[in-house]
Formats: sequence, C-alpha cells, structure tokens
Amino acid sequence: MSKYKFARTFRGFKPSSVIEYLNNLEITYEKEIKEKSEKIEALQKENEELKNTLKKLEEELSKLNEQKIKIAELLIIAQEKAESIVSKAIEEGENKKRALLVEIEEHEKLLQNLKDEIKRIKGELQSFISKFDEKVVEDSQTEFQREGSIM
Repeated sequence: MSKYKFARTFRGFKPSSVIEYLNNLEITYEKEIKEKSEKIEALQKENEELKNTLKKLEEELSKLNEQKIKIAELLIIAQEKAESIVSKAIEEGENKKRALLVEIEEHEKLLQNLKDEIKRIKGELQSFISKFDEKVVEDSQTEFQREGSIM
C-alpha cells in the first residue's frame, strides 16, 4: 500500500482515489485483525490442550514412579533367578559340548570312511574310463581300416 499513487486534481489529490485507498487500507487491516484474532484463538486452544496434556503427563509420571519402585524390586528377584538359570545353562552347555564332541568325532570317522570309499570308486571309475577310451580308440581304428579297405 505504501507505493499507492493518488490521482491529482487542481487542489490536491482526487477524493475518489483517497477514499479508495482508505477503503483498501481498512479491508487490509480488518483482514489482518481477523487473522490475528484467529491465530490468538488457535494459540489459546493449543495452550489449553497443552495444559491438559501436562496434567495427564504429571499423573502418568506419578504412576511411573510407583511402577519404578515395583520394577526395582522385581529386577532384584529376576537377577537372582537369572543367576540360577545361567549356572544351570552353563552346566547343561558343558554336557552338550561333551556330547557334541563325541558326535563330531563319530562324524569325522564316517567322513573319513566316505572319503576312502570315494577314492576307491574314483579309482575304479578312472580304470573303467581308461578301458572305455582304449576300446573307443580300438573300435575307431578298426572302423577306419574297414573304410580304407572299402574305398
């Protein structure tokens, strides 16, 4: 609005331009006042909501403090039980470890037996392949000789 230019007449500004400017200025300020009022109402409402939230949170804090005491007591009991469970678990773990070591040893023996069996089968297979290759070469030479005699 500060850059508004009034039309001039013989004795100053044109009255209709001034009235139009003042009307625009009034509308602008009324709009700003309305926006500010709405913002104030919204902030007041938010303030009330925050007060209610604060009250609820304070009540929850009080309950949490009571629960904190109960939890501390339960933690002591839980710790004692946990120590008992851990010692039992260690004992069971050691027993399982011994059993697994025996089982691993048995599996290693089985694995070694399987490796030996694979070597044996591999040797037999290589022998068979060699005999097969010799037979193929022999058959192809015989075939080649037959074809040479036919030609």
